[in-house]
Amino acid sequence: MIKRRISSKLVDARILALHELDQFIDYIRTVHPELNPGESTVVAAVVLKNLPNLFLENPLVMDELKKVVAIVKNRQVSRNAQQTMN
Repeated sequence: MIKRRISSKLVDARILALHELDQFIDYIRTVHPELNPGESTVVAAVVLKNLPNLFLENPLVMDELKKVVAIVKNRQVSRNAQQTMN
């Protein structure tokens, strides 16, 4: 197995993604309280698997994704510029 270093930025991003996934699983249980935690986690996994099709089939949803991408990229450019000036 090849070992590789994972940047702290990537670790932070993964922690954020896991937190949001946990929140989504909790949301699924509010909509369908009959689901146990394992079942609601499986539902979340199926939704994640099908997200690309949702984006492809819904231009408005794709536009929202593009807006989020632009915001994230803009923040990264701003951070890089600040680091360059320091």
